[in-house]
Amino acid sequence: MDELFDSDIKLAYPPEIYFIFERSDQTDLSKLISNRVIFPSIEICENWTKHQKNVSVLLFDNVAEDNYAGGFFVGENSEPLLCSLEDGVVYTSGQSMIMIHGDPLMRRVTEIIDRVVEAGIYKYWISLSMHQAKLYSRKIAIVHPRDGYYSFNLYHIQPAFYILLMGWCLSLFCFIVEVLYNLIFSKRK
Repeated sequence: MDELFDSDIKLAYPPEIYFIFERSDQTDLSKLISNRVIFPSIEICENWTKHQKNVSVLLFDNVAEDNYAGGFFVGENSEPLLCSLEDGVVYTSGQSMIMIHGDPLMRRVTEIIDRVVEAGIYKYWISLSMHQAKLYSRKIAIVHPRDGYYSFNLYHIQPAFYILLMGWCLSLFCFIVEVLYNLIFSKRK
C-alpha cells in the first residue's frame, strides 16, 4: 500500500469490498479514501485500467484468474494488459462448508475435504477449468515472446540433469577402465 500511495496512482475497487479497509489503521484509511476512485461498476473500472493504465484495481484472485483465462485481460499479441503483484494479498478469506451440528457424516466429510485439499486435487481442478477457458478464448498464445515474462522452473532444466548424470556415469566408467588397465599393466611388468 505504501508503494501505491507513493506512486500517486488512484486505487479503484468494488464498493462491496470496502469492509476490508475498515479494519485498517486510521491514517491508512484516510490516505486510501483520498486516493480512491469511485466507478459505477467493476467492468468500467477494469476497462479504464486496461486501456488508460492510470488506475490500480483491487480484484478477487478468482475474478482476475478467470479474466486472464478468458482473454479479457490479454492483448492482441497475448501480452497481459494488467500487472499483478506477486505477493499482493490484501485480504484472505477461508472457504467453509455448513453442516448440521451432530451430523454422523461430519467426520468423514472433513476427512475427504482435507485429503482433497492436501493432495492438490482442488488446485488441479481449478487449473483444468482455467486451461479449458484459455483454450476456448483462443487469445492465449502457445508460444511466449522472448522479451516477456516466462516461468522457468526445474522441469525446464531436467535435460541438463540427465546430461550431468550421463557425464558422471561416463567418468565412472573411464575411472574403472583406467584402474583395471593400470592393474593389468602393473602385473605384466
